[in-house]
Amino acid sequence: MPFKLVVWDFDGTLADSLPTATAIFNRLAAEMGLKPVGDLSAARSLPTRQFLRQHGISMWRLPRLVRKYQAAAAEEADRLKLVTGLHEVLTALATSGMKLGILSSNREDNIRRCLRANGAEGRFAFVVGYPRLFGKAKALKRIIRAEQIDHSEVLYVGDELRDIEAAKKVGAKVAAVSWGFHTVELLRSGAPDFVVTTPEELLGIVGRP
Repeated sequence: MPFKLVVWDFDGTLADSLPTATAIFNRLAAEMGLKPVGDLSAARSLPTRQFLRQHGISMWRLPRLVRKYQAAAAEEADRLKLVTGLHEVLTALATSGMKLGILSSNREDNIRRCLRANGAEGRFAFVVGYPRLFGKAKALKRIIRAEQIDHSEVLYVGDELRDIEAAKKVGAKVAAVSWGFHTVELLRSGAPDFVVTTPEELLGIVGRP
């Protein structure tokens, strides 16, 4: 594939943040009167909108939850680790000349603090924090326009069904990773272009040794 740009989701894709995210959510659930995550495996099999409904999160309460979550995530940003094996993959891609960026629902400062702590900030040409859970297609379209490349030359790497949906809306290719917030079965239901189970597989998809 002649990709010129690889855009990454952050939480669950680059950062091994699922345990931390679950702990933060459950703490906020108690504070806000929401249903906590009890069975993580069951929660991972739910599309985001269905998860919100089952846990008592209405759309009007969502922005407040997101703000509180991001503020709590800021306290953990320096301690988050990248997914095992990804540091080497990022290094290989960056040194081969592939342009890398990040598009995430997390805050840019949270993302950069984690990358800095893991010695990976310099691998990325840009970091976009887009706080709306269901607005990634619009943000990805803006990135593609700014980069002045064709949508077919962009690979988006994510771990949720909404990542797949966003990429498809703008005509970008999408690789779904198995180690994040959604199960492989749920990811496959969105018909991603690629499903990867190890970080090293991404090198073959992008066409780098």
